[in-house]
Amino acid sequence: MSLAEQDWQFQFAQWYWLWLPAILLLVFLIIKWLGSGRVQWQLPGALVSLHRPYYHPDYDLLKIIADKKMAAEPGYFKRMRVLLVWLFISLCCIALARPEWIRQQWQQPDQYRDIVFVVDTSVSMMQRDYLLEGERVDRMTLLKGVLARFITQLRGDNISIVVYADSVYTLVPLTRDHELAKTMLARVKTGLAGRTSALGNALAQAVHEAQQSGNQQRVLVLFTDATRLTGEINVDVATEMARQAGLRIYTVAIGARTYEASEKQVAGLIYAPADIHKLEAIASHSGGKFYWAGDTRTLGAAIKDIEQAESRKDKPQVQTLRQPLYHWPLLLALILFSLIQLLNLRQKAQL
Repeated sequence: MSLAEQDWQFQFAQWYWLWLPAILLLVFLIIKWLGSGRVQWQLPGALVSLHRPYYHPDYDLLKIIADKKMAAEPGYFKRMRVLLVWLFISLCCIALARPEWIRQQWQQPDQYRDIVFVVDTSVSMMQRDYLLEGERVDRMTLLKGVLARFITQLRGDNISIVVYADSVYTLVPLTRDHELAKTMLARVKTGLAGRTSALGNALAQAVHEAQQSGNQQRVLVLFTDATRLTGEINVDVATEMARQAGLRIYTVAIGARTYEASEKQVAGLIYAPADIHKLEAIASHSGGKFYWAGDTRTLGAAIKDIEQAESRKDKPQVQTLRQPLYHWPLLLALILFSLIQLLNLRQKAQL
Protein backbone atom coordinates (compact mmCIF):
# COMPACT_ATOMS: atom_id res chain seq x y z
CA MET A 1 0.00 0.00 0.00
CA SER A 2 1.58 3.26 -1.10
CA LEU A 3 1.50 6.41 0.99
CA ALA A 4 1.33 10.04 -0.04
CA GLU A 5 2.28 12.29 2.86
CA GLN A 6 1.29 15.88 3.57
CA ASP A 7 3.25 18.48 5.54
CA TRP A 8 3.25 18.50 9.32
CA GLN A 9 0.82 20.95 10.97
CA PHE A 10 0.88 22.24 14.54
CA GLN A 11 -2.26 22.39 16.68
CA PHE A 12 -3.62 22.21 20.25
CA ALA A 13 -5.92 19.24 20.80
CA GLN A 14 -7.60 20.91 23.83
CA TRP A 15 -6.99 24.58 23.13
CA TYR A 16 -9.50 25.86 25.71
CA TRP A 17 -6.95 25.25 28.49
CA LEU A 18 -5.00 28.22 27.11
CA TRP A 19 -7.63 30.55 28.62
CA LEU A 20 -6.90 29.35 32.15
CA PRO A 21 -3.90 31.69 32.90
CA ALA A 22 -5.98 34.73 31.89
CA ILE A 23 -8.89 33.55 34.06
CA LEU A 24 -6.61 32.96 37.05
CA LEU A 25 -5.05 36.39 36.62
CA LEU A 26 -8.50 37.97 36.51
CA VAL A 27 -9.57 36.12 39.66
CA PHE A 28 -6.35 37.18 41.39
CA LEU A 29 -6.94 40.84 40.56
CA ILE A 30 -10.57 40.68 41.71
CA ILE A 31 -9.61 39.06 45.02
CA LYS A 32 -6.88 41.64 45.58
CA TRP A 33 -9.29 44.43 44.80
CA LEU A 34 -11.95 43.05 47.12
CA GLY A 35 -9.42 42.50 49.87
CA SER A 36 -8.23 46.07 49.84
CA GLY A 37 -10.86 47.10 52.41
CA ARG A 38 -12.31 49.80 50.19
CA VAL A 39 -15.36 47.88 48.99
CA GLN A 40 -18.54 48.14 51.03
CA TRP A 41 -22.13 47.28 50.29
CA GLN A 42 -24.87 49.48 51.72
CA LEU A 43 -27.92 47.37 52.47
CA PRO A 44 -31.19 48.70 53.88
CA GLY A 45 -30.72 49.21 57.62
CA ALA A 46 -27.14 47.88 57.75
CA LEU A 47 -23.64 48.54 56.55
CA VAL A 48 -21.93 45.36 55.27
CA SER A 49 -18.19 45.44 54.68
CA LEU A 50 -16.54 42.79 52.56
CA HIS A 51 -13.30 43.37 54.40
CA ARG A 52 -13.68 42.58 58.08
CA PRO A 53 -10.24 41.66 59.47
CA TYR A 54 -9.73 39.50 62.58
CA TYR A 55 -6.28 39.97 64.13
CA HIS A 56 -4.07 37.46 65.94
CA PRO A 57 -3.31 38.33 69.60
CA ASP A 58 0.37 38.65 68.64
CA TYR A 59 -0.43 40.57 65.46
CA ASP A 60 1.97 43.41 66.24
CA LEU A 61 4.90 41.03 66.74
CA LEU A 62 4.11 39.07 63.59
CA LYS A 63 3.83 42.28 61.62
CA ILE A 64 7.29 43.37 62.77
CA ILE A 65 8.78 40.01 61.68
CA ALA A 66 7.03 40.20 58.29
CA ASP A 67 8.25 43.72 57.74
CA LYS A 68 11.81 42.62 58.40
CA LYS A 69 11.47 39.79 55.86
CA MET A 70 10.06 42.14 53.27
CA ALA A 71 12.85 44.61 53.88
CA ALA A 72 15.46 41.86 53.56
CA GLU A 73 14.03 40.65 50.24
CA PRO A 74 15.20 42.74 47.25
CA GLY A 75 12.52 44.11 44.95
CA TYR A 76 13.87 42.39 41.85
CA PHE A 77 13.90 39.07 43.73
CA LYS A 78 10.22 39.38 44.49
CA ARG A 79 9.36 40.34 40.93
CA MET A 80 11.38 37.42 39.58
CA ARG A 81 9.60 34.96 41.81
CA VAL A 82 6.18 36.27 40.75
CA LEU A 83 7.19 36.05 37.10
CA LEU A 84 8.42 32.48 37.51
CA VAL A 85 5.21 31.45 39.23
CA TRP A 86 3.10 32.77 36.36
CA LEU A 87 5.39 31.15 33.80
CA PHE A 88 4.99 27.88 35.69
CA ILE A 89 1.20 28.19 35.59
CA SER A 90 1.26 29.09 31.88
CA LEU A 91 3.46 26.13 30.96
CA CYS A 92 1.20 23.77 32.89
CA CYS A 93 -1.81 25.11 30.97
CA ILE A 94 0.03 24.70 27.65
CA ALA A 95 0.76 21.07 28.56
CA LEU A 96 -2.93 20.55 29.42
CA ALA A 97 -3.85 21.99 26.00
CA ARG A 98 -1.97 19.04 24.44
CA PRO A 99 0.18 20.60 21.70
CA GLU A 100 0.92 18.20 18.87
CA TRP A 101 2.19 17.85 15.34
CA ILE A 102 -0.39 16.33 12.99
CA ARG A 103 0.09 14.84 9.53
CA GLN A 104 -2.27 13.09 7.13
CA GLN A 105 -1.26 10.17 4.94
CA TRP A 106 -3.24 9.11 1.89
CA GLN A 107 -3.21 5.34 1.76
CA GLN A 108 -3.59 4.11 -1.77
CA PRO A 109 -5.56 0.86 -1.99
CA ASP A 110 -3.82 -2.39 -2.76
CA GLN A 111 -5.82 -2.81 -5.96
CA TYR A 112 -4.01 -2.14 -9.21
CA ARG A 113 -4.67 -2.36 -12.91
CA ASP A 114 -3.33 -4.70 -15.55
CA ILE A 115 -2.78 -2.71 -18.75
CA VAL A 116 -1.64 -4.54 -21.88
CA PHE A 117 -0.35 -2.38 -24.72
CA VAL A 118 -0.62 -3.97 -28.16
CA VAL A 119 1.81 -2.25 -30.56
CA ASP A 120 1.76 -2.69 -34.32
CA THR A 121 5.30 -3.01 -35.77
CA SER A 122 4.31 -3.86 -39.35
CA VAL A 123 5.95 -2.10 -42.27
CA SER A 124 3.07 0.36 -42.56
CA MET A 125 4.31 2.05 -39.37
CA MET A 126 7.15 3.46 -41.48
CA GLN A 127 4.73 5.83 -43.18
CA ARG A 128 5.68 9.43 -42.39
CA ASP A 129 2.33 11.16 -42.29
CA TYR A 130 2.90 13.15 -39.09
CA LEU A 131 4.46 16.58 -38.74
CA LEU A 132 6.60 17.25 -35.67
CA GLU A 133 8.06 20.77 -35.45
CA GLY A 134 7.60 21.19 -39.18
CA GLU A 135 9.30 17.92 -40.14
CA ARG A 136 7.74 14.63 -41.15
CA VAL A 137 8.11 11.74 -38.69
CA ASP A 138 6.99 8.15 -39.03
CA ARG A 139 4.13 6.62 -37.10
CA MET A 140 6.37 4.45 -34.90
CA THR A 141 8.48 7.37 -33.68
CA LEU A 142 5.41 9.31 -32.66
CA LEU A 143 3.86 6.29 -30.96
CA LYS A 144 6.95 5.37 -28.93
CA GLY A 145 7.48 8.89 -27.64
CA VAL A 146 3.95 9.36 -26.33
CA LEU A 147 3.61 5.80 -25.01
CA ALA A 148 6.84 6.13 -22.99
CA ARG A 149 5.44 9.20 -21.25
CA PHE A 150 2.20 7.38 -20.57
CA ILE A 151 4.00 4.46 -18.91
CA THR A 152 5.74 6.92 -16.58
CA GLN A 153 2.35 8.03 -15.23
CA LEU A 154 1.11 4.52 -14.42
CA ARG A 155 2.50 4.19 -10.91
CA GLY A 156 1.63 0.96 -9.12
CA ASP A 157 0.03 -0.70 -12.15
CA ASN A 158 1.09 -3.83 -13.95
CA ILE A 159 1.87 -3.22 -17.59
CA SER A 160 2.68 -5.49 -20.51
CA ILE A 161 3.76 -4.81 -24.08
CA VAL A 162 2.78 -7.12 -26.93
CA VAL A 163 4.32 -6.38 -30.35
CA TYR A 164 3.11 -7.90 -33.56
CA ALA A 165 3.34 -7.96 -37.33
CA ASP A 166 3.48 -11.32 -39.11
CA SER A 167 4.30 -12.85 -35.73
CA VAL A 168 3.27 -11.93 -32.19
CA TYR A 169 5.67 -11.54 -29.26
CA THR A 170 5.17 -10.62 -25.63
CA LEU A 171 7.95 -8.09 -25.40
CA VAL A 172 7.29 -7.33 -21.71
CA PRO A 173 5.12 -9.61 -19.55
CA LEU A 174 2.97 -8.08 -16.82
CA THR A 175 5.30 -6.20 -14.50
CA ARG A 176 5.53 -3.14 -12.26
CA ASP A 177 9.07 -2.45 -13.42
CA HIS A 178 8.20 0.51 -15.61
CA GLU A 179 11.82 1.38 -16.28
CA LEU A 180 12.28 -2.05 -17.86
CA ALA A 181 9.15 -1.52 -19.95
CA LYS A 182 10.40 1.85 -21.25
CA THR A 183 13.82 0.38 -22.02
CA MET A 184 12.30 -2.45 -24.05
CA LEU A 185 9.91 -0.03 -25.78
CA ALA A 186 12.86 2.06 -26.94
CA ARG A 187 14.22 -1.02 -28.76
CA VAL A 188 11.03 -1.58 -30.75
CA LYS A 189 11.53 -0.98 -34.47
CA THR A 190 9.33 -1.17 -37.51
CA GLY A 191 9.55 -4.63 -39.06
CA LEU A 192 10.66 -6.23 -35.79
CA ALA A 193 8.06 -8.99 -36.14
CA GLY A 194 7.55 -8.96 -39.90
CA ARG A 195 5.84 -6.86 -42.57
CA THR A 196 2.10 -7.54 -42.47
CA SER A 197 -0.35 -7.23 -39.58
CA ALA A 198 -1.68 -10.33 -37.81
CA LEU A 199 -4.05 -8.25 -35.70
CA GLY A 200 -6.35 -11.13 -34.71
CA ASN A 201 -3.40 -13.18 -33.42
CA ALA A 202 -2.12 -10.18 -31.49
CA LEU A 203 -5.45 -9.57 -29.75
CA ALA A 204 -5.73 -13.26 -28.82
CA GLN A 205 -2.21 -13.16 -27.35
CA ALA A 206 -3.03 -9.96 -25.44
CA VAL A 207 -6.16 -11.55 -23.96
CA HIS A 208 -4.07 -14.51 -22.80
CA GLU A 209 -1.47 -12.17 -21.30
CA ALA A 210 -4.09 -10.12 -19.42
CA GLN A 211 -5.60 -13.24 -17.86
CA GLN A 212 -2.34 -14.38 -16.26
CA SER A 213 -2.69 -12.44 -12.99
CA GLY A 214 -6.40 -12.96 -12.38
CA ASN A 215 -6.87 -9.27 -11.64
CA GLN A 216 -10.36 -7.87 -12.18
CA GLN A 217 -9.20 -4.46 -13.46
CA ARG A 218 -7.79 -5.28 -16.88
CA VAL A 219 -7.72 -3.36 -20.12
CA LEU A 220 -6.17 -3.65 -23.57
CA VAL A 221 -4.87 -0.62 -25.48
CA LEU A 222 -4.30 -1.22 -29.18
CA PHE A 223 -2.04 1.06 -31.27
CA THR A 224 -2.29 0.29 -34.97
CA ASP A 225 -3.36 1.52 -38.37
CA ALA A 226 -5.23 -1.78 -38.97
CA THR A 227 -3.95 -2.15 -42.54
CA ARG A 228 -2.62 -5.23 -44.38
CA LEU A 229 -4.41 -7.63 -42.03
CA THR A 230 -3.29 -11.26 -42.02
CA GLY A 231 -3.09 -14.06 -39.49
CA GLU A 232 -4.85 -17.30 -38.62
CA ILE A 233 -7.29 -15.76 -36.13
CA ASN A 234 -9.99 -13.47 -37.44
CA VAL A 235 -10.11 -10.03 -35.85
CA ASP A 236 -13.81 -10.35 -35.03
CA VAL A 237 -13.21 -13.69 -33.31
CA ALA A 238 -10.38 -12.24 -31.22
CA THR A 239 -12.54 -9.25 -30.28
CA GLU A 240 -15.29 -11.59 -29.09
CA MET A 241 -12.70 -13.46 -26.99
CA ALA A 242 -11.79 -10.19 -25.28
CA ARG A 243 -15.43 -9.32 -24.65
CA GLN A 244 -16.17 -12.72 -23.10
CA ALA A 245 -13.09 -12.35 -20.89
CA GLY A 246 -14.39 -9.00 -19.65
CA LEU A 247 -11.63 -7.03 -21.36
CA ARG A 248 -12.33 -3.65 -22.91
CA ILE A 249 -10.23 -2.76 -25.93
CA TYR A 250 -9.30 0.89 -26.42
CA THR A 251 -8.23 1.35 -30.01
CA VAL A 252 -5.94 4.19 -31.06
CA ALA A 253 -5.68 4.75 -34.80
CA ILE A 254 -2.11 5.62 -35.81
CA GLY A 255 -1.87 7.40 -39.16
CA ALA A 256 -3.82 9.80 -41.33
CA ARG A 257 -7.45 9.31 -42.24
CA THR A 258 -7.08 9.90 -46.00
CA TYR A 259 -4.58 9.43 -48.81
CA GLU A 260 -3.83 13.15 -48.89
CA ALA A 261 -1.13 12.74 -46.23
CA SER A 262 0.89 10.35 -48.41
CA GLU A 263 4.61 11.07 -48.77
CA LYS A 264 5.56 10.47 -52.41
CA GLN A 265 9.28 10.15 -51.72
CA VAL A 266 8.99 6.76 -49.95
CA ALA A 267 9.74 4.24 -52.70
CA GLY A 268 8.56 0.65 -52.64
CA LEU A 269 5.87 1.28 -50.00
CA ILE A 270 2.23 1.70 -50.97
CA TYR A 271 0.62 4.28 -48.74
CA ALA A 272 -2.49 3.28 -46.80
CA PRO A 273 -4.34 5.45 -44.27
CA ALA A 274 -5.57 4.04 -40.97
CA ASP A 275 -8.68 1.84 -41.14
CA ILE A 276 -10.89 3.94 -38.87
CA HIS A 277 -14.01 1.81 -39.34
CA LYS A 278 -12.29 -1.42 -38.37
CA LEU A 279 -10.88 0.09 -35.16
CA GLU A 280 -14.21 1.66 -34.24
CA ALA A 281 -15.89 -1.74 -34.60
CA ILE A 282 -13.31 -3.43 -32.36
CA ALA A 283 -13.71 -0.83 -29.62
CA SER A 284 -17.50 -0.79 -29.81
CA HIS A 285 -17.88 -4.58 -29.65
CA SER A 286 -15.57 -4.97 -26.65
CA GLY A 287 -17.05 -2.06 -24.67
CA GLY A 288 -14.02 0.17 -25.12
CA LYS A 289 -13.56 3.41 -26.99
CA PHE A 290 -11.98 4.54 -30.25
CA TYR A 291 -9.47 7.38 -30.63
CA TRP A 292 -7.69 8.82 -33.62
CA ALA A 293 -4.16 10.11 -33.07
CA GLY A 294 -4.18 13.06 -35.43
CA ASP A 295 -1.02 14.52 -33.87
CA THR A 296 1.02 14.36 -30.67
CA ARG A 297 -1.53 16.48 -28.82
CA THR A 298 -4.54 14.36 -29.72
CA LEU A 299 -2.60 11.16 -29.06
CA GLY A 300 -1.62 12.43 -25.61
CA ALA A 301 -5.23 13.45 -24.91
CA ALA A 302 -6.44 10.00 -25.96
CA ILE A 303 -4.00 8.26 -23.60
CA LYS A 304 -5.00 10.59 -20.75
CA ASP A 305 -8.66 9.84 -21.37
CA ILE A 306 -7.98 6.11 -21.28
CA GLU A 307 -6.14 6.47 -17.98
CA GLN A 308 -9.06 8.38 -16.44
CA ALA A 309 -11.68 5.98 -17.81
CA GLU A 310 -9.85 3.03 -16.26
CA SER A 311 -9.03 4.75 -12.98
CA ARG A 312 -9.32 2.80 -9.74
CA LYS A 313 -12.87 2.59 -8.47
CA ASP A 314 -12.02 2.57 -4.76
CA LYS A 315 -10.98 5.82 -3.12
CA PRO A 316 -7.80 6.24 -1.07
CA GLN A 317 -8.13 6.30 2.71
CA VAL A 318 -6.77 9.00 4.97
CA GLN A 319 -4.69 8.07 8.01
CA THR A 320 -3.96 10.77 10.60
CA LEU A 321 -0.65 10.62 12.46
CA ARG A 322 -0.26 12.59 15.70
CA GLN A 323 2.97 13.35 17.53
CA PRO A 324 2.26 14.70 21.05
CA LEU A 325 4.45 17.55 22.37
CA TYR A 326 2.94 18.12 25.84
CA HIS A 327 6.00 16.67 27.60
CA TRP A 328 8.18 19.63 26.56
CA PRO A 329 6.18 22.40 28.30
CA LEU A 330 5.65 20.03 31.21
CA LEU A 331 9.40 19.51 31.52
CA LEU A 332 10.00 23.28 31.46
CA ALA A 333 7.33 23.72 34.13
CA LEU A 334 9.10 21.23 36.40
CA ILE A 335 12.40 23.05 35.87
CA LEU A 336 10.77 26.37 36.80
CA PHE A 337 9.15 24.81 39.85
CA SER A 338 12.56 23.57 41.01
CA LEU A 339 14.03 27.03 40.42
CA ILE A 340 11.27 28.64 42.48
CA GLN A 341 11.97 26.25 45.34
CA LEU A 342 15.67 27.03 45.17
CA LEU A 343 14.93 30.75 45.38
CA ASN A 344 12.72 30.18 48.41
CA LEU A 345 15.44 28.14 50.11
CA ARG A 346 17.96 30.85 49.39
CA GLN A 347 15.68 33.46 50.91
CA LYS A 348 15.21 31.40 54.07
CA ALA A 349 18.96 30.89 54.34
CA GLN A 350 19.53 34.65 54.19
CA LEU A 351 17.04 35.21 56.96
